[in-house]
Amino acid sequence: MRENSVSTKVLPYKLSNSSKITTSIPNELVLLRNACITSSDSSSSKVDIITCIDIWLKYANGLLTYRSQIGNAAALVEEEIVTALINVATFYQDIGVETLHRAYESSQPSNSLWTTSGTYLKRGLGLISFLKKTCKIGTTNDDKEIQVLDLTNQLSLEFQLLQELGIIILALSKLRSKVSKDAVVDLEPQELKDLGKSSVFYAKLCIGSYNTALQCQGGRIVDGLFLNFLQSLIYLFLSINQYNIDECGIAIGMLQESIKKLLSIVPNSQLKELDILSSTDTTRKRDLIKIAFKRKMHASTSKKQRIFQKAVSFSSKNDMMSLLRSSLDDFIVPLTILLRYRYQRTNENYSFKTVENDVDKLNELFPRGKSSDFQGTEWSFQDDHLTFENSNGTTNNCINYF
Repeated sequence: MRENSVSTKVLPYKLSNSSKITTSIPNELVLLRNACITSSDSSSSKVDIITCIDIWLKYANGLLTYRSQIGNAAALVEEEIVTALINVATFYQDIGVETLHRAYESSQPSNSLWTTSGTYLKRGLGLISFLKKTCKIGTTNDDKEIQVLDLTNQLSLEFQLLQELGIIILALSKLRSKVSKDAVVDLEPQELKDLGKSSVFYAKLCIGSYNTALQCQGGRIVDGLFLNFLQSLIYLFLSINQYNIDECGIAIGMLQESIKKLLSIVPNSQLKELDILSSTDTTRKRDLIKIAFKRKMHASTSKKQRIFQKAVSFSSKNDMMSLLRSSLDDFIVPLTILLRYRYQRTNENYSFKTVENDVDKLNELFPRGKSSDFQGTEWSFQDDHLTFENSNGTTNNCINYF
């Protein structure tokens, strides 16, 4: 393993050109290894994620077969097995997120892409579990092995986080399909009641995801913007519940905190662009709402990006995952503006409640978060083949995984 390699930011790994390993394995494995090196070359943009998974799985399968044949493999071979399997899990992570984004862009909560995304994440997590077993990770106090253990634990947490994020994004998709269809100028009381029936549950999911995300800091997924995204949703969902129980002052306070988190992610001009409070023109309000909710449709139709294109690491300190950006632009920001308009109008005309600005008091109203019990796909190595088990109990050869 490499020095300072306990963070998932370094993934996927690149194989070295050292002659030590190439002289330790058969020629057919050297060829498979060279294919892996080519696939991970940043200049090879034509190699998509699915192809990368296929190439690296073949190499991992070859290494495992070689190890089983010789009985006692050298440490270099063991390290190659670890590297190959970790990279495949990383590619499953990437394709899981990309498929989740495509599912959200489809605007159809019943789209099969939601399930496909979850399948990829389960395979990646299952592969990490298989790696720990087959390489007996965590059984000694060797420094390199401890590094691998820390890295695999970090990856496992990230898979759990992405699965929880998938549930949240699906919930947003369902809400979007209803609100964008029904909302014209304002949310009606019955619509807010309908949203309120599930708002606490969604807030619990976001709190659970936030707690998981705190354990994933310093990796390839979580940064400050990611955490602000989840916090914004927590306050947003809880504000709906507070409004429905006639606590309009608390609802406004919650929403103000949500907006503060949003302002660290999206430019202030984006909120002002949709600021329907500045206009008393009903027609203009209606047009602004329609533009906000239909913005995604134009963006998705003009998008020419290749499906499953190999991409650079999808997290950085100064940018959000495109998946989160999409949900912000086409739904969360417009919904926030609608809610702000409804809350303030209700409070000014009916409730007359004092706005709660004490963040500590608002946070005391947080429920306990909910975390998923995410189980990975079962992988095994049988008869010189790396295989995984489908949900129906059947077993597939890794080369025909898709």
